[in-house]
Amino acid sequence: MKPQLRGYVIVLGGTVIWALTGIVIKILLTQYTIAPVTIAVWRVMIITGFMLLVLGALDTRALHFSSRNLSLFLVYGIVGIGIHQLVWIASVQYNGAAVATVILYTGPALVTLIAARFLQEQITRRKILALLLTLIGCALVARVYETHQIQLNAPGILAGLGSACTFATYSLLGRFATQRYSAWTALFYAFLFGTLFLLPLAFFLGEVMPSRLTLDGWGWLVFLALVPTLGGFASYTLGLSYLPASIASLLAAFEPVTTAFLAFWIFGEVLAPLQLIGAALILTRVILLQPRH
Repeated sequence: MKPQLRGYVIVLGGTVIWALTGIVIKILLTQYTIAPVTIAVWRVMIITGFMLLVLGALDTRALHFSSRNLSLFLVYGIVGIGIHQLVWIASVQYNGAAVATVILYTGPALVTLIAARFLQEQITRRKILALLLTLIGCALVARVYETHQIQLNAPGILAGLGSACTFATYSLLGRFATQRYSAWTALFYAFLFGTLFLLPLAFFLGEVMPSRLTLDGWGWLVFLALVPTLGGFASYTLGLSYLPASIASLLAAFEPVTTAFLAFWIFGEVLAPLQLIGAALILTRVILLQPRH
């Protein structure tokens, strides 16, 4: 399989795994009443510990990097993982899930512009069309046409833009890091530094330990960390080693479609006609971005 096609398949496969994130978080928030910050810190902490054990046992070389790249991994983890968790949660709280999702997926536009400037990735008509289809499709899938969902306010706008910028940071630095190190090295240090950022904050807020969490609740928390979160981020990071950051970030925006269909299948949430049209637009965008050689 050619490298670009491999990256295309890996990133799209990752969106299916990633889509489980919202489903599991909904279960943890509603059935187990765990604080959002607690979910954030435990999911990155579990991943960090798991990866340390696995890489330590199977490939210790993946745990090494040059000290001159320390600042790269610090920014990658703190901004792309740690701060992203916080601003994404804040965006959902202030804007509602629908508007927060649409603002988040303006991130590919930022990635495309910055990648053209610093990574020499071309801005083509195909990418511009894909960006438009992404924004319109995500807006329809997220049902932003239901105006009662829109709660525009200054903190919400700032948090939403923050989520888009931190997503763009993860994409761009991930592309940069995976050109120099293995995807597993990049992923491990992203989550390690994300954990080191989030843990003191959770202690300060008094939200480290989930209160009265049952054994099955811990099971859901571990599942969230090791399946949709690690699986999704691993697929996306591996994809960045094969694909330009602008293409990978656009493909990742297929996640709202898979989330919508999973919500329909698991919770019986019915997809409205306009949501189906939005899904079709995003699917068209995916076809448009497929490798041509």
